[in-house]
Amino acid sequence: MFVSVNELVGLPGMPGTAQGVRYSIKKRASSEHFRRKRAGSKTIEYSIDCLPPITQQALRERHVAQLMATDPQEITTQPPVKRERKQNVVQPVEVYRGSPQLVEERLNALTENQRKVAEALRCTGNSGHYHLFFF
Repeated sequence: MFVSVNELVGLPGMPGTAQGVRYSIKKRASSEHFRRKRAGSKTIEYSIDCLPPITQQALRERHVAQLMATDPQEITTQPPVKRERKQNVVQPVEVYRGSPQLVEERLNALTENQRKVAEALRCTGNSGHYHLFFF
């Protein structure tokens, strides 16, 4: 959740003036992760994660109060979109699983260095985390 300087003025744990809030928040939101530019304006918004806990609590309470005051019919949610899967598409891994001969041909095509790496991975037990087949 992001808030502007004007929304923070006078909240618990924050100064009572916009200038004081800007000075305070500049220290807290030193990373770009904590601030963003509001779409369509020059206003900078700050993440509530960089604010003191008492200020975060006050903002959350105010947000919940606003949600409770709105009419439930006004809140519209979109149903989840189900993605259609193409049933006739075969993944390359599936082809190799179904044909041991293809796997053996692919292994024979490996260079000596690749074989050493594959053997090292097999010996360390990490073979499940790495794929030897490059597509």
